[in-house]
Amino acid sequence: MKKEYKIIQLPFPLRFKEMDRSEAEYYYKWFQNQIQNRICELTHYIQSTSGFESWDSDYTPTSLDKLGVWLYEHVTTRERSKIEIENIYSKSPDWFRAIQIPDYDISFLTVSLSIDIAMYLSQVMQKNIAGLRWKMVTKPRSSDNYQQPVLYGKGKMVFNPVNIIITYAYGIARGSKGPERLRELYDIWANILVE
Repeated sequence: MKKEYKIIQLPFPLRFKEMDRSEAEYYYKWFQNQIQNRICELTHYIQSTSGFESWDSDYTPTSLDKLGVWLYEHVTTRERSKIEIENIYSKSPDWFRAIQIPDYDISFLTVSLSIDIAMYLSQVMQKNIAGLRWKMVTKPRSSDNYQQPVLYGKGKMVFNPVNIIITYAYGIARGSKGPERLRELYDIWANILVE
């Protein structure tokens, strides 16, 4: 029987560039404190899916193979309203109006699942790549990762698991990414973070 999934309840809208530092620090701590509970929620939900009862959140890179298949089968979309599309245009530079915004977005369920999978992926990385640590990006303000929790190692780049997995979910929704991509992301970033 399919378990009911509890969508993640964010503490406030995530507008990282607009947050003051105390809000960003609160979110950073909140995010860290949610990891284990959200991984448990995700694990039970996946294991209640036919064909995935034996999936084990054992923090191994191989666990990402089946998890990628599961996510690929569970990405859903919702229709964007004309008001939403116009709102996107109104917050963008004039030249952006030449770009056609899709009339769909990933669903709120998919966003929540993506955050949970990002948390799991971050733990797989930390348990298998020595020396990875969390930090909050505080500069430059122009960074795409500004005021967000990221993993970093010896390399110069940082890994933002939530941004990476939400981008992957959009790729699945567009039909441009397959189930194998989750494991590929691990392999790619495992190399980047130690160089």
